[in-house]
Amino acid sequence: MITSLYAALLGLFLVVLSVRVIALRGNPLFRVFAFANHGPETLQRAIRGHGNLTEYAPIMLIVMFLAEYQGMAAGTLHLIGGTFLVARLMHGICFCFLRYNMILRVGGTALSLGSLITACIQCLRYFTQS
Repeated sequence: MITSLYAALLGLFLVVLSVRVIALRGNPLFRVFAFANHGPETLQRAIRGHGNLTEYAPIMLIVMFLAEYQGMAAGTLHLIGGTFLVARLMHGICFCFLRYNMILRVGGTALSLGSLITACIQCLRYFTQS
C-alpha cells in the first residue's frame, strides 16, 4: 500500500517535531535538539509546527487511503503523497527550526492545501465513475 509509505514517513517526521518540542520545554535528555532557542516564541512556534502536522496529516492519509482503495494509479498517489510530504517538511522546518522563513511557510501551506484538494478531487472523480 502506497499510503502506508507516506503514513510512516509523516509519522517519523512527527517524532522529530515532538522531540524538538520536548527539548525546548527543557528536558535534559533532548538538550541537543534545543539549538537556536530564542525563548518562548521558539517553543510556541515549535508547538504550532507539531500541531499543524497533526491537524493535516490524518485527513490527507484518510483521503489517500480511500483513493488508493478505489484504484487510483500508483503514480498519481505518489505525486500527491510526495507533494504533501515535501509541503509538511517545509512547513515543519520553518516553524520548528527556523525563526522566520516566508518561502517555506507559504510554500508548505500552499503545497499542503494543493495536494489535499487534488487528492479530494481525484477521490471524488473515482467515486462518481463507479
